[in-house]
Amino acid sequence: MPFSKVGYTITNYGYKRPGEGRFVVVAPHAAGDDLKSGFIARALARRLRAACVVNDKYFKPTNSRAKDAPEFVEDFNRLSRGRKSNRYLWKRKKPAMKEFFDDVRQFCREVKKMTPGKKAVVIYIHGMPDNGVDIDLGVGLHAKKNKARFLGSKKNDYDCTGVLTVRFKQLKELRRLIIGGLPAGIVLGIGQRHRAWSRLTAVQFHKHAPRNNFAMQIEFSRRLRFDKINRKCIIKLLANGFKNVFPQI
Repeated sequence: MPFSKVGYTITNYGYKRPGEGRFVVVAPHAAGDDLKSGFIARALARRLRAACVVNDKYFKPTNSRAKDAPEFVEDFNRLSRGRKSNRYLWKRKKPAMKEFFDDVRQFCREVKKMTPGKKAVVIYIHGMPDNGVDIDLGVGLHAKKNKARFLGSKKNDYDCTGVLTVRFKQLKELRRLIIGGLPAGIVLGIGQRHRAWSRLTAVQFHKHAPRNNFAMQIEFSRRLRFDKINRKCIIKLLANGFKNVFPQI
């Protein structure tokens, strides 16, 4: 059954909805690159009473439709940034992508008005292939051998900012809460698939002045995205974890 956009505002990239607290949930690849990511973003946003921003029109260059619809080719998770100017080069991107990030940025500003003294928490939802990890948290770090020993980005190329996008103790507490409630056979990783430490990723967009929000990229494996029972359990688990680690008041 098609998703009804009642309650959402239609945009040039997809749709959006304001929230009531400090969370903003974003799906950059819901046009077919990361199947079910739009559904997961909406479900998580409902539980968090979060703002929600979903791109369901533009897809990556690797998408099977790219050749037939080049006007809709744009990777909404890969920004363009000048090496010398250190500014985002929006003119190199489709206008709808700038609109997308303008809306995310505006929702973050509204969070600060609703929750004075609190930073916005922006959660990007993605899909990944099955690779031994079912949920992967990207915050600018990599967990060595998937354990609680973390590596920064200093050894990577120039695109890396090396900025941790949440506080370290917040990451550890969220990890503890998630692991404590994981269904049997579901594996959690920290930066196993995508470390989110490139300055060109959407997550790092939130750590460059004048923005200073908390941000996280969550990758869901294919098998988890299509497992209705475990998917529902994980969405609830994540929502409760975020509420505990990032309280509204």
